[in-house]
Amino acid sequence: MGSVDTLQSIAPDNASGLSDKGLLLESQLLPDVSVVIPVKNSQRTIRATVVALLAQDYPALAEVIVVGDVGDQTWQALADIDDPRLVLIEHEEVHGKREPATKRDVGLRKARGQVLALADSDINMDRDWLSRGVTLLADQRGGVVCGGMRAVENSFWSRFVDGNTLAAKTPRVPKSYRVTVRNFGKHGRKPPIAANVLMERGVYADCPMDDKWGYGYEDYEWFWRLASTGHRILYAAGLEGAHHHRQSFRALAWEYLVSANGCANFVRAYPDSPLARKRRRQAVLLPLAATAAVAGAAAAVVSGYGVLLLVVASVTATWVLSREVALARRLEAMAYVLPALALGSLFVFSLGWRLAASGRVTVPRRIWAWPVRRLACNLPAAALPRLTVCEMAG
Repeated sequence: MGSVDTLQSIAPDNASGLSDKGLLLESQLLPDVSVVIPVKNSQRTIRATVVALLAQDYPALAEVIVVGDVGDQTWQALADIDDPRLVLIEHEEVHGKREPATKRDVGLRKARGQVLALADSDINMDRDWLSRGVTLLADQRGGVVCGGMRAVENSFWSRFVDGNTLAAKTPRVPKSYRVTVRNFGKHGRKPPIAANVLMERGVYADCPMDDKWGYGYEDYEWFWRLASTGHRILYAAGLEGAHHHRQSFRALAWEYLVSANGCANFVRAYPDSPLARKRRRQAVLLPLAATAAVAGAAAAVVSGYGVLLLVVASVTATWVLSREVALARRLEAMAYVLPALALGSLFVFSLGWRLAASGRVTVPRRIWAWPVRRLACNLPAAALPRLTVCEMAG
């Protein structure tokens, strides 16, 4: 443990003097930190992730724990890194449990640091990530601190993921705020993700991840339980890493389908949460609104109001394009609209169909079945946990 004198607080004005169920950090000492990374065939990105963590300016980094499958190709990319702080754990898959939650749980339980941190295998943390994060933890006397991400590549799809607003999925944190049970997922505040987290050790002992939860929304499920059990969660602006975003529409579409499946599970498990209520409303109202708009447009054409319809459509399109350009601050954002609408529609229709199938919404399943079937046929045939292309197509 070393002195904390060199660390400067970046917490918001209301962040100091808070306790987390009595779990306190010693504010005058630097706590040891253990960082856990789950991997699976991550050889393309893991080396840069590990190198960035080992190069942190925080002097009390105790270990970087990488947890992967036995014989995983990831290990080849780390074979020549000679640093005693790098710990590699080969973990046998356990029937009935899904990764990466299982791998995170294995690593966190083996970690020895007073502060536990989580990162993904495709994110390169800023050099001051740990020093800033630990300072924030000390300022709020424990609990959880988490941050967002930005693209590591300067490609069209990276800028799209970072800049689109119509179907935004990547966590963006322009201003720090507290995540609570009352604002969880409300008012454009996306819940935190497990790719960028620091927490006091006792938090995880009190509220571990559910390693039986499948792919998709496992982050949100865990953070909802953290918030529900009273732990302090600070979503901190500026606490970021550079992430390898998906680099094609097809890859993004697959990611949105996985997310929709996880979201449906979340809605079923926590129906009274603000996020579940919002997603359920979207799954019902947005398809109905789209159907009404199409029907109204067809009626207008049949009734001889085609010119008026064209004017209204042009004005609406101009407003949407202008809004995207203004928010993204680049003319290129006009090209974001169509893929964003397509991805957003894929998510909503897939979510609605899954909820209708489980009886969580009463709108007939055929409203969602046809578009989801058509979209699924154009995506890779790789299997999703508990969700296959055949299941999505009904």
